[in-house]
Amino acid sequence: MRAIPQGLQDKLDGGATTLCWCWKIIRNDGVVLGFTEHDSDLQFDNLVWSASAGLNPGVIENAVGFTSDSGLASGALTLSGISADDIDLGKYNQAEIEVWRVDWQDTTLRVGIWSGEIGDITRTEHGFEAEIAGSARKLGRSFGRVFSKLCDAELGDARCTKDVSASPFSRSTNVTRLVGSAQFAVASLNTAQPDWFSEGIVQWIDGQNVGQSQRISQYFQNGVEDVFTLAELPVRPIVIGDAMTVVSGCNKSIDHCIDKFSNILNFRGCPFMPGNDSIIAGPTETQ
Repeated sequence: MRAIPQGLQDKLDGGATTLCWCWKIIRNDGVVLGFTEHDSDLQFDNLVWSASAGLNPGVIENAVGFTSDSGLASGALTLSGISADDIDLGKYNQAEIEVWRVDWQDTTLRVGIWSGEIGDITRTEHGFEAEIAGSARKLGRSFGRVFSKLCDAELGDARCTKDVSASPFSRSTNVTRLVGSAQFAVASLNTAQPDWFSEGIVQWIDGQNVGQSQRISQYFQNGVEDVFTLAELPVRPIVIGDAMTVVSGCNKSIDHCIDKFSNILNFRGCPFMPGNDSIIAGPTETQ
């Protein structure tokens, strides 16, 4: 049950007009932002709640049972509030959001109305629109290990333990030719296997996309150059000369773990787990 301060309850009962809506967003990088519909900024809870950000949450539809509440929020892109760069960099993906009812004359009189997270967010040239969903949405996610014949660790992480930070698994290079918006060429890296960097990672170390990384969907050797295709576009266009580190890929199979990485002791899959063919198999003449 929601606990409402008595002073706030008195104003609600009396039809007070000194109440406003406030919204707090906790981004996935830890940055906390506050917004209000009031005509001037408010300060409480060690946060400045900005009145100039142009955020406009719409109607939130409450659901019963395990169905998640849902709604939409829209607003303008501003330097002091929500920026296009931060949206493009994914800083608002699954960000937490809280909705408060506050007495702007006495901000100690406030009550939390709703909490959830930001789902899909899209933007136009000067604005954005975000899906907001209740906490029940988390019940639809998978947590813990996934058991399959393939390894469920990420190459180089604490469960894999393979060091891929040096050659031949990691190489530094620069873009020498643009083939498409998500495809580019570099000077030949002289790798022994033609698919060495397939399903690997590109980590940008300078240029407009510094700090970002994208997965490699396709890699092939083309004479004196190597060609990479990214699974998704970086936030900013790739430019000739951009520097990167390319990290070898792993297809999660036990054969790759043995032959390419010599890391079978840390293989995190179940290669001998029976599949659907074993479940539907019936007796044969020899059984």
